[in-house]
Amino acid sequence: MKNPPEPFERSAHRLESLDSIRGLAALAVLFSHVFDAVFIWPENWIKWSKYPLINMAFDGTAAVAMFFVLSGFVLARPYVSAKSAPLNIPVFYIRRVIRIWFPWFCAFAVSLVCRCLLFRDYATQPPQDPRLWHVPVLLKDILLQCIFFVHGRAELLPQDWSLGVELIGSALIPLFVVIARRPLNVVWLAALGIVSVAVVPHGENFPGGGAFYVSFIIGVLIARHQETLVACLKGLTLSRRVLILAAGLALYQARRPLDHLGYNGSHLARTVWLIMTAGAGLIILTTLSSRRLAALLTTKPVLWIGRISYSVYLLQIVILLCLLPPAIAVLNKLGFGSSPWMFLFCLVISFAATVGIATPFYKFVELPSIAFGHYVSAKLKKKAGVAAAPASARPLASGDSGSQ
Repeated sequence: MKNPPEPFERSAHRLESLDSIRGLAALAVLFSHVFDAVFIWPENWIKWSKYPLINMAFDGTAAVAMFFVLSGFVLARPYVSAKSAPLNIPVFYIRRVIRIWFPWFCAFAVSLVCRCLLFRDYATQPPQDPRLWHVPVLLKDILLQCIFFVHGRAELLPQDWSLGVELIGSALIPLFVVIARRPLNVVWLAALGIVSVAVVPHGENFPGGGAFYVSFIIGVLIARHQETLVACLKGLTLSRRVLILAAGLALYQARRPLDHLGYNGSHLARTVWLIMTAGAGLIILTTLSSRRLAALLTTKPVLWIGRISYSVYLLQIVILLCLLPPAIAVLNKLGFGSSPWMFLFCLVISFAATVGIATPFYKFVELPSIAFGHYVSAKLKKKAGVAAAPASARPLASGDSGSQ
């Protein structure tokens, strides 16, 4: 088996700024769980986190919309050009399952052990949230979680609902690619998106329904028309490009204002999801067309968060639930019992601990999983008589080393 790629391996095909966007989105999911999954915070302690722009750091739902658009983009990008090599569907599926499921299973096993040995209730101020990890762990639930079929309080990794959607969306990518390579691809993919929204059911545990797959379609369309769209944006004045980015950021943050206007999470969830998806698409496009944004996003610390983003996404709940309650309990005993600084303390500790633990997880779990996926795909291609492309020529994108 080939050695896994070096953490900072560069490629002319790789869009590293998209790694960083994925990493920032993973941090938003982490901070959203500090916000609403570990403690019951007094409203006056956390109201500042709901302000415009700041709330992007705490909106895990918008972050998942960004994940899906990015996945559609990076998975389709090597294949959507009329001159692209054909997509080997069995190899694509096997690599995708290995990429997602193997690291997930390792994180799930760690969570199960920690749930049984380390997790317990603490009498803290603010009080511990009773929703997560407070029901018995049954063998049936464990088995169903291995295929992402458990949603609700029995989940050990409640954030992994998105991975079930990710696998289905990945399974649809070959269809989207075939359509994207044909004339009138925008019309046909838009029609497919409308059908998806209308037909795929939605519910309490699946509020977006078919709108989730529109996110992948948007990503595929951006990949298909990237050259044209980026050229158009680069032809605009700086002020107009800033306005487009501002519009993307505003759409991406649509959920919070609608919350204040009485938006009901289940009734309009699909519409809100589509609005956030449009914002994510505009953010990606403006990033692709701006050297300044790309340079800002590819500084080493930000890029590293992007590289380990999947590990951050997988490990955050076990770290939050096993670390923050005992830490707050210790602070309470030291006399810190009713201070808004508790929230900031939890943000800092959760960031440091999650990044610190995700880094070796990325090195010893994610990278071997990626290498194993390449090894299996090379064997399958060899068996089918297809020559594997050398590593230097293989089209890389952010999904190759950090995709949810």
